[in-house]
Amino acid sequence: MIAFTCLGLSAALTSFAGAEEKPKKKPDPVKMFEKKDADGDGFLTLDELKKGMKGKQLEGAEKRFKRLDADGDGKVSLEELKAGFAAGGQKKKKD
Repeated sequence: MIAFTCLGLSAALTSFAGAEEKPKKKPDPVKMFEKKDADGDGFLTLDELKKGMKGKQLEGAEKRFKRLDADGDGKVSLEELKAGFAAGGQKKKKD
């Protein structure tokens, strides 16, 4: 009986340890864009981007939006969002 208990505990710990090692799933920019583009115009506004954000995410939303808005037109296209994801959120270099 004790051997079965130990075996079960060992299997449970192995499963738990394996669960921690799984890499974090990266967000899909297309799905995110489609979800946040509330008016369906093909662009994200700052308000659309902020929707659903809380705490620290919300605090940095304006800076993130400005980085994503590569052409400075006040809205983020899907292409700009994809480029931002590809850059890994790195800051733009100053000219």
